[in-house]
Amino acid sequence: MATQLFPMLDPNYIDNPEPYWQQLREEAPLYWSEEFNFWVVTRYEDVDNFAKRPEDFSSSSGPGGGLRMDDTSAEDVVGFLPMIQNDPPEHTRLRSIFARSFTSRRITQLESEIRGIADQLISDLQNKSSEGRELDLYKDFASPLPVAVIAKLLGIPLEYYERLKFWNEALGVGVGGSYTEKQRFNATTEMNDTLSEIIEEKRLNPAGDLISSLVKLADEDGEQLKPNELLGFCKLLWIAGNETTTNLITNAAVVLQEQPEILEKLKNNKALIPQFVEEALRYVGPVNGLFRRATRDLEYKGKKFKENDNVWIMFASANRDEKHFESPESFIIERSPNDHLSLGKGVHFCMGAALARLEAQIAFEHLVDVLPGFELKPEEGLRIPVPVLRGWIKLPMIRKV
Repeated sequence: MATQLFPMLDPNYIDNPEPYWQQLREEAPLYWSEEFNFWVVTRYEDVDNFAKRPEDFSSSSGPGGGLRMDDTSAEDVVGFLPMIQNDPPEHTRLRSIFARSFTSRRITQLESEIRGIADQLISDLQNKSSEGRELDLYKDFASPLPVAVIAKLLGIPLEYYERLKFWNEALGVGVGGSYTEKQRFNATTEMNDTLSEIIEEKRLNPAGDLISSLVKLADEDGEQLKPNELLGFCKLLWIAGNETTTNLITNAAVVLQEQPEILEKLKNNKALIPQFVEEALRYVGPVNGLFRRATRDLEYKGKKFKENDNVWIMFASANRDEKHFESPESFIIERSPNDHLSLGKGVHFCMGAALARLEAQIAFEHLVDVLPGFELKPEEGLRIPVPVLRGWIKLPMIRKV
């Protein structure tokens, strides 16, 4: 089969991958890429199945599966991340510990803080606009919102805010490619050192934040949370809790501009925003897919997977599968059921799903009032230049005359 069936590094693929996914679903739903040396799984039934079989398809090779997205992959720089690179029973142990601190009550308590942060960012954006300064939805709203929320959740002091934004950019899979390898390793070292210092400070002076709660659990008698795992939790929250929410906000904002009737509908009925967020997750989710590794030689639907083969399970393609969703190429706010796979499936279902949904809902409660007065300029913007993620790292906007 021709290599061009999956030209994942082609700019045309980055800009508009859906036609390639559709062709793969139709012609080669279990496709072995000779060029990239991994399997590509694109149909909903198969992605769903593989995601629920950690005993056969391990997460141990990391979300990028060793894929070299630039000179150095994000996983090489950041190092091991607990839970996301663990399988049961180790994953079960860590997830259970983490769940005792990262509770729905804690997320609910953050709601007023998130609203306050969003209010301030929108106010700042409007002020910049009135002063005639350049605006960028990514830089001025979509990125700083989750950065500030995660900092508040973890209990990281405000004086670290600028460094937090640097870590977010330097270590992000999308933006990180614009940084040198040395800068990225320096950012990792600084992040590790700073987070370790904050952990020790929380140990001495605990507060009501998530790091303090995790430190308490780690210090309890009989608890098996190792120091490197505690640090890894903080890194995981920081990295995973920023980029994906930012991507969702930018992607969904572009949809609203492309389909103004949806924006008008939401402006007139904000009660539909939670459903809008769910459909945005399906239609333009922040992660195209994650990697698994075959744990043994096995056969599936006539295809022979070898032990240690990397397997890219394509959530975004599954979310457009005609065999599972009715009219998958249409954005339908009231879609029900909407069992998209953008937040994962099985043991690796995203533990931050509730927080991501809450942030996105609050973001669009604000944006549906603001966006009608602005025009996004995606043709002057820049998409994340890697195939694992989907989002924007530059999205200019101008006030309408």
